[in-house]
Amino acid sequence: MFTVIKESLLRIMPSLSEEEMIFFISKLEARTIAKHDLFVKEGQIAHDMAIVQKGAFRMYFTYREREQTGHFMFEGQWLGDYESFLTQQPAANNVQALEDSEVLCLSYNKMQELYNMGARYERFGRLIAEYVYLVTMNSYKSLLLKTAEERYIELLNTQPQILERLPQHYIASYLGIQAPSLSRIRNKLSRLNRH
Repeated sequence: MFTVIKESLLRIMPSLSEEEMIFFISKLEARTIAKHDLFVKEGQIAHDMAIVQKGAFRMYFTYREREQTGHFMFEGQWLGDYESFLTQQPAANNVQALEDSEVLCLSYNKMQELYNMGARYERFGRLIAEYVYLVTMNSYKSLLLKTAEERYIELLNTQPQILERLPQHYIASYLGIQAPSLSRIRNKLSRLNRH
């Protein structure tokens, strides 16, 4: 049941012992989130971070009445509005389930309890922060430095499940384009692959 979670924890901190992992998992609370429901709502404080056990999510914000998807989260990945979680200030983003999903939540208070248990758990918290930071920065750099077509090709290569599991309009939002532009990119790449 917890294989995905254990793999996720070991990716962040490979030296985590089995006992530490079991202890950490004991601090998590299982929660189911229905498709389209929000895990984090813009303007509210994110009291939890979570690891996706099953399902898919997107983080998005609304700008000029248009949704912009920042990233997608799948099994074994952390989700939440980390800035709101750390500062306990209102979130600037929404985190929405795109499938019926199961997550294991770590509350802000439980995280603080873990930090107070010693340097090992503080280090683990720092490594989680580094992971979230790197994922976020890679996403922003990609949006700023790559064309929509380059980002789409990157998705094909790094997260092909996105194309099978998610609606095209969310993928277009992630790429920073409208759905018709995504169709043109897909058609162009399809023609190139046939030759």
